[in-house]
Amino acid sequence: MMNIEEILPELFGEKRVYYCQRCLNHGLREKRKNHKLSCSFRFCQCSNCIMVERRRQLNSRLMQIEGSQEDKKTSPPLTTLTMALTTSSEEDQMECTISFFATERFIFAVRIAMDRLPRILERRPNCQRCAQHSVVNRLKGHKRACPFRDCFCAKCQVVVERQKLMADQIKLRRRQKREKNNLNSEREAPMTHSLTPSPTG
Repeated sequence: MMNIEEILPELFGEKRVYYCQRCLNHGLREKRKNHKLSCSFRFCQCSNCIMVERRRQLNSRLMQIEGSQEDKKTSPPLTTLTMALTTSSEEDQMECTISFFATERFIFAVRIAMDRLPRILERRPNCQRCAQHSVVNRLKGHKRACPFRDCFCAKCQVVVERQKLMADQIKLRRRQKREKNNLNSEREAPMTHSLTPSPTG
């Protein structure tokens, strides 16, 4: 089955590079792709790596809840898309039939792809509580007005827990950046002093 990137490649510009969060916790910068089995910290049980694992579990839990709700719905009909592919000779035409399920997931993927175009220039996040209830609302200035701010459904509870974890991870990354900057400043300071000419008497 083709994924949305293959169907509409023009909607996807340069792919973003993601780094292993466990390695970042320990000051290393390793690309995440094809890295899982070789990760030196995949079994690490430090508090920072436990946060990474917990966030992964929460994302998985959201997908499970979503999947169980979709199973209760009836399957949509099979849709067939027919394209005429023309070869070098005009008469020699070949018909190619691609079958796919016109599911909500496919439509959702197309919407996400279309939504990515303006976000190339600007990041505009949506409210995750609303998203769990199939409502799209921009996050900025929305927190107090969110119709689901007091919702205690399973999905919203997972979203709240995930947001707390993300906030903790952001604090950790900022602290690591500060420490790295301080370390770099300390390394540069002795060099600056050694280059300054000493006053002669």
